[in-house]
Amino acid sequence: MTSQTSGTPNQPWQPPSEESQEPQQPPRYGAYGEARAQPPGSGSAPQEPDPGAAGQYAGRAAAYGAFGATGPGQRGAFFLAPKPGIVPLRPLSITEIIGGAFEALRANPRAMFLPSLVIMSVIGLISGALTYMSSHTQYDTMQALSASQDPSPDEIFSALQLTGSAGAAQLIDFLLLALATTILTGLLIVAVSRSVLGRIATPGAVWQRVRSRIWPLIGQSLLIELITAVMSLASLAIGFVILFALFSSSSNNPSLATIIFGLLAVLILVAIIMIASCFFAVRLYLAAAALILENVSVWEGIRRSWHLTKGSFWRVLGILVLTTLITLVLLGAIMSAMSIASQLAMSAGAGMYATVSAVTAFATSLLQAAILPFSSAVNALTYIDLRMRTEGLDVELRQAAKV
Repeated sequence: MTSQTSGTPNQPWQPPSEESQEPQQPPRYGAYGEARAQPPGSGSAPQEPDPGAAGQYAGRAAAYGAFGATGPGQRGAFFLAPKPGIVPLRPLSITEIIGGAFEALRANPRAMFLPSLVIMSVIGLISGALTYMSSHTQYDTMQALSASQDPSPDEIFSALQLTGSAGAAQLIDFLLLALATTILTGLLIVAVSRSVLGRIATPGAVWQRVRSRIWPLIGQSLLIELITAVMSLASLAIGFVILFALFSSSSNNPSLATIIFGLLAVLILVAIIMIASCFFAVRLYLAAAALILENVSVWEGIRRSWHLTKGSFWRVLGILVLTTLITLVLLGAIMSAMSIASQLAMSAGAGMYATVSAVTAFATSLLQAAILPFSSAVNALTYIDLRMRTEGLDVELRQAAKV
């Protein structure tokens, strides 16, 4: 096995570094060139000399049977792999990935939580202000419509305008949240990649490493969303064509069999869209990690994710499902309480309803700040795990960690 993928030479995994920008000569996959940092709480200390880039794994399949690897005949060494950081340097189990994500939060809380809290607090304030204004006006209008037994066309038109304004506010909130989530994911992935080697990256060092990749990261996110949207719209268009042909070919009163067949066609189409969306979500799950850590282009990051997840679909899907369940458990009780508070505020007047809605929007952003570091850590560790499984990255990581 090699790290060479078809048609494209290997690209570098660039480590986070306080002083590094774009390399003049790109190192190889898995290149780590920084010195160790002190563990949390030990204070600042001078860094060791640059250990240099790890050797290329291509053409060294024999090295994959080294200490801690899981190649043929090496199963007994599986649990003896060195662990300089948050996870052992060998292919990981799913529980080790989840546990390593929590360990990443504990090992470097400053880099994992501080950027999320700052950015999401700003997003939360904007979201809360937009929610307050739209909720207050919408409440007054809806109450007036409810009190009027025969609303005039002007009242109905005003209500529709307010509904559109509320929808526009929600769209702005969604776009800001998506933008913040994309940027934070890149920052957090770099922080986790550093913790794997037992090194503590400061928020400033992480930003220096990622800032030149922000626009490619945003572009990649938009491209993935566009691919998903086009796929969904194409499926819906096919479904509408089938339904139109089915009902237009029947009489004005379609038979029961025609109706049942049409409903089945709709259900099958919805199932196909859901399955296709799930498939693309899994296969493109590691695109951001590849773009950031390998310093590749937008499309190459997508291609790398597709390559790494090949043959590991069910494993990655299981990790995604487990991560989603954990975040839902963490969010469930809090979101339920907020929903109950919003319902109770409906009967307390426009001011109280708007205030509770704004506080709920702000609190939701803060919850995102608490959850996003965990999900980003899972993403980074899944990427590292699959590269250790398919490309022998664990060998290079041991060289970089000097273990």
